[in-house]
Amino acid sequence: MAKTSNSGAKKGVRIVVAGDRGTGKSSLIVTAAADTFPTNVPPLLPPTRLPEDFYPDQVPITIFDTK
Repeated sequence: MAKTSNSGAKKGVRIVVAGDRGTGKSSLIVTAAADTFPTNVPPLLPPTRLPEDFYPDQVPITIFDTK
């Protein structure tokens, strides 16, 4: 279970996706967030928050794309 702060809120998890150019990092992030494979994806995504129910403990997850 995620650790909680004094206020009782769950701390979030930050994931950085790194790799060579053109390997599908952005597509992987969009697929995880939307549960569908995209056809057009920008080369660099802004930080992407996964749906609350993505993980059983409902820990906030934010994924960061890299170039």
